[in-house]
Amino acid sequence: MKKTNPVYIALDIGNVLCTVSAVPFLENLSETFNVTIPEAHRFLKRFQQIHDLGYTTMEDELKDKFAVKSPVTIKRLVQAWNDSVTPSLHIIDRLNHLREKANLQVALLSNIGVEHAAMMEEKLNHGGFFPGAIKHFSCFVGARKPSMVYYQSFLSQHPRFTGCLYVDDLQENLDASKQFGFKTFHMSLELPGVDDKIKEIEDIIITQAAVKPKNPRWH
Repeated sequence: MKKTNPVYIALDIGNVLCTVSAVPFLENLSETFNVTIPEAHRFLKRFQQIHDLGYTTMEDELKDKFAVKSPVTIKRLVQAWNDSVTPSLHIIDRLNHLREKANLQVALLSNIGVEHAAMMEEKLNHGGFFPGAIKHFSCFVGARKPSMVYYQSFLSQHPRFTGCLYVDDLQENLDASKQFGFKTFHMSLELPGVDDKIKEIEDIIITQAAVKPKNPRWH
């Protein structure tokens, strides 16, 4: 198949490529340590903020916060936390099709810690999707969305993505990215109409792929 001109897209992972449900983990944490669900949620929220920067791991935080000594308990809770992320193979299939049909170049922009970053190698490897994507993860950048540093560092390393379509489930991230020229698109697997959203993305990509580049001799 003849390749078209490259088309670029930046994608969040959580609730765009993977569903994220922390409820089973929070219930597990609540039952194990006899804490309320709101207390468990506060622990997870605080943890994620520093974990996304690569400063800690779930095992270390469980030991520090709850003085866990049992390796069996730690293993069970870490597994419950890992299981909160489930890839949407349907969406990945459609993106893989666009990679072939429209020469789509993919970048993954995600607030994620080192453990889940490594886990994505397996969870997002459907049809070779993960190896073919640029990875810009907060744990390696040292900055989280929606900070300016996060987007600046991405475009500095990958300038060809300047002005590309950027898909995220959080409006605050999309709003912050606009000052850097991204064409923002809101989508969340938690909301209805996901198939319609994917169809919109496909139409945008195919339209961009059909645009012929300007001949530099004409300038």
